[in-house]
Amino acid sequence: MSASTAARMDLDEDQISIDNEKVTIVEGTMIEPQCATFCLKDEDHTLGNALRWTLMKNPEVDFASYSIPHPSEAKTNVRIQTSDNTTAAEAMVKGLDDLSDLCSHVIQTFQMELAKGEFEYDEEENAF
Repeated sequence: MSASTAARMDLDEDQISIDNEKVTIVEGTMIEPQCATFCLKDEDHTLGNALRWTLMKNPEVDFASYSIPHPSEAKTNVRIQTSDNTTAAEAMVKGLDDLSDLCSHVIQTFQMELAKGEFEYDEEENAF
């Protein structure tokens, strides 16, 4: 299921929910629709940096960054600022969709190359 089909946006309550409220808008950070900070629960630098990179590929996104509020908390904050043509919530959904598509492409390409069997594997070099 893509992020856009799983998304349930309710900006009146200042919140966006994707996959059981894994993503929320940090209270008080959405002063206007083009700027918001999203909290990704149970995520770290792996998703944060990849999502930031994907968001910055969108020409409608003026600024995207992420931070880990505290090492003991399993959450990542992603700040998005967009042009007047889109909202931060729409950019987040597009960023998640684009990242999902990219991951699917990498998996498919890897599996196709693996299926060709045109590789060498030396068990002695790869033994622990």
